[in-house]
Amino acid sequence: MAILTLNLSSERTSKAHVAKLMTRPVVVLLTLTVVTLGVAGVVLVMFGMAIGWLLFGFAAVPAMFVEWYNGELKSLPPEKGRESVDSWLESSILAGLPDHATPNQVAELVGRSQAGQFMAVRFGVTANFLMNIASDDVKLTDDLWVGARELQIQTNSSLMHGGVVAAALIQQFPDHEMLLAQMHLEFEDIISGVRWYNHIQDLIGQHAAPRRTGGIARDWSFGYVPLLKRFGVNLSEGRNSSFTVELDSHLRALDQLVDTLGTNGRQNAAIVGPEGVGKTTLLHAFAERLLDAEAHVPSSLKFRQVFLLDSSALISAAPGRGELEGLVMRVLTEAYRAKNIIICLDNAQLFFEEGVGSVDLTNVLLPILEAGNLRIILTMDEHRLLQIGQRNPGLVNALNRISIGPASREETIAVMQDQLIMTEYQRKVSYMYQSLAEAYRLSERYIHDLEMPGRALKLLETAASYGEGGKLVTANSVQQAIEQTMNVKVGVADAGAERETLLNLEDKIHERMINQKRAVQVVSDALRRARAGVRNQDRPIGTFLFLGPTGVGKTELAKALADVYFGGEGRMIRLDLNEYVTLGDVSRLIADGADDPNSLTAQVMKQPFSVILLDEIEKAHPNVLTTLLQLLDEGILRDIKNREVSFRDAIVIATSNAGADRIREYIEKGIQVEQFEQQYIDELISSNQFRPEFLNRFDEIVTFTPLSKADLLQVIDLMIAGVNKTLALQKVSVDVAGDAKLYLVDKGYDPRLGARPMRRVVQRAIENTVAKEMLGGNVTPGTAMHISLEQVQGILGAEVAANSIAQENTPPADSRGAI
Repeated sequence: MAILTLNLSSERTSKAHVAKLMTRPVVVLLTLTVVTLGVAGVVLVMFGMAIGWLLFGFAAVPAMFVEWYNGELKSLPPEKGRESVDSWLESSILAGLPDHATPNQVAELVGRSQAGQFMAVRFGVTANFLMNIASDDVKLTDDLWVGARELQIQTNSSLMHGGVVAAALIQQFPDHEMLLAQMHLEFEDIISGVRWYNHIQDLIGQHAAPRRTGGIARDWSFGYVPLLKRFGVNLSEGRNSSFTVELDSHLRALDQLVDTLGTNGRQNAAIVGPEGVGKTTLLHAFAERLLDAEAHVPSSLKFRQVFLLDSSALISAAPGRGELEGLVMRVLTEAYRAKNIIICLDNAQLFFEEGVGSVDLTNVLLPILEAGNLRIILTMDEHRLLQIGQRNPGLVNALNRISIGPASREETIAVMQDQLIMTEYQRKVSYMYQSLAEAYRLSERYIHDLEMPGRALKLLETAASYGEGGKLVTANSVQQAIEQTMNVKVGVADAGAERETLLNLEDKIHERMINQKRAVQVVSDALRRARAGVRNQDRPIGTFLFLGPTGVGKTELAKALADVYFGGEGRMIRLDLNEYVTLGDVSRLIADGADDPNSLTAQVMKQPFSVILLDEIEKAHPNVLTTLLQLLDEGILRDIKNREVSFRDAIVIATSNAGADRIREYIEKGIQVEQFEQQYIDELISSNQFRPEFLNRFDEIVTFTPLSKADLLQVIDLMIAGVNKTLALQKVSVDVAGDAKLYLVDKGYDPRLGARPMRRVVQRAIENTVAKEMLGGNVTPGTAMHISLEQVQGILGAEVAANSIAQENTPPADSRGAI
């Protein structure tokens, strides 16, 4: 594009200078002057004084300036026919331009303009930001105007307003992409911001423009509808030039709805789509179109009133089934006789099924739908329509179906941009553009009960409570909202305490479990990658298969991880897969939460940020393992209702005792884990205990080794520390002699069960002793108990002797038979 001229002496520039002088106080003063002179003139003329006419003349001068300002100067339009900057530039910027302005001086003026302030609030592109990146070289100003003109054309902007010039200033900066990346933006986002500003200005213009809606007497020839006003909501009365974006999918559905109800066939429509796609919004748009005299609507529909029936009001007014059917018939008859009513049944399943807050009125509604004499619109989701169709195929066949699907990302962003205008007014907050993009991203991942754009709008509304300073809703506000409502962690770790925990995660886990350093290392590394934002976001945080004998810490590691980082052992979702051994158990795994709240998918929907423990996975049915493949690979699983459930914020740990004897054999021969692990895994595959494609889905396969005697002594120390933690509230502590600990290890360790029997030994020898001493009054707050080897031997030895006597006194099996 050729260099553009800038004429600071043009007529439009002069008008811009006048507009700059017409500040709000000046306009108010001129208006008061007009009123004062006018009133004084009227009074004087009434008293027959000719000077009153002179005052009228004086009042005309400020009146002309006020009228000029309101008519042209307030929003100075572009001057068509001239290819120059002053023909398009926003008035407030044009009036402030000095001769030979530099880009830096332009940036200062942009920051003070209305569009510039919009960009500052929405994107953080403040006047200081623009001035810092703008050049002081006057030679670059011409390039700036050329870039601004190109962006004006690209964004279809009527003016070269502050938003356009701000975008041009950013584009002129050499490293603008890197600069914007630091603000979590791309240049295309800035372009979207310019279009957003243009759209808001268009909406304001449409809202202010008068609209033909049929006149005051449009409904006089139609009937009186007292019952409808009592049990329904008139969407036509509540209509306004609302800030609702017209999505392509909605426009197609709206045209189809108008065509369907404007024909002479069955004049009904069923708007079908998931919750949150905008079915109710479509009803409001339909009501608005019917009352627009300039809209292309069949004459049979023009100016019709759209009533939304309130199912709860109807049910509460007539609790008996017969009474309710009679009431609904009277309401529908009233609508039919009025001749200008269209009935809407939002969430129509409430009128076709028995349940709390719903009633089956098929016998009443089906004949009306089939006859087509009364226009009726129903809305429901696909699942409910299928259920109704199974019970009553004739009802579904009588309906004209109109489908609406979820909105795309671009459509959802556009809807949010429109809807937040009202939200900002109601909540007294301002939303940054980054918060909209973040609301889409996070709601798509974590909110499952709605579809787009309802998902994002719900999260955006919630984020208003987390605005910075209570006023500005940022991307961080949206992250806080999802973290607080969904109990997940979505941002990069920045709190000092969390960073400290992550950097020292191994040490904290080892405070609860002994040895198995490699297993602790791999889960710690996975969690650090996730919280640093460098992991694959389309998979779980980590997927691990822990192999090894019973009692070596596989389950304990999952518990320790949940406790140390995820907020407690209650954050662990545990499935014992030895309970999923039949083909039918697959449905239990993915059951709907309403039917089985303990199904895997139901628990993860409720608690996505968690440790998932799949215990004894080798015992599960092959079809159960096949179902888990998608979970391990893509981090998603579909439940029984085909809803996508995300496992991408969970650590998945599967445990197995398969081949535990082989591990013991290798260890007893002195072979290190690193030397036999791959051979051991190959043996599991060749013995058909696991399929290779299943094992390949795990990030890491870790072999746990049996605990040594030194390890078991540390386990005893952990157990005693647990006892002392319990006794701390009573100011009592326990100390166990070293030789007593060795004795506990000898008595508590079982090669087949690992360290698990030691819990029972500690309970009998330590906890029981403490309990008896406390109940006997021998231990008081502040006491430090010492348990010796003799005490432990006395307790455990007595139990062994008692067991031996009991076995000696037990008659043989055939002796009992003789008795």
